[in-house]
Amino acid sequence: MFGRFRDERPPLQRALEAASALKPGTWESVESLAQLAIACKGTPDAGRIYQTAYETAAELKPGTYDSVRALAWLHRAGEELRSA
Repeated sequence: MFGRFRDERPPLQRALEAASALKPGTWESVESLAQLAIACKGTPDAGRIYQTAYETAAELKPGTYDSVRALAWLHRAGEELRSA
């Protein structure tokens, strides 16, 4: 779909693979992982992905638009996963 060949795998499977290529230590990675954790709700991967996002966020400098947005997604992921 996004390359020179047609990838017939489900979007969630492709997203899980793409997550491993995210630049670590960025607010973008925190936000992406939080959204992915929500998408994986009810699977064994959800908690692991959320924990990775949480730990990454704890080490990053706050005080930017990107940090607020990523932390809001992280909060939403936590709420979604607790209600699972």
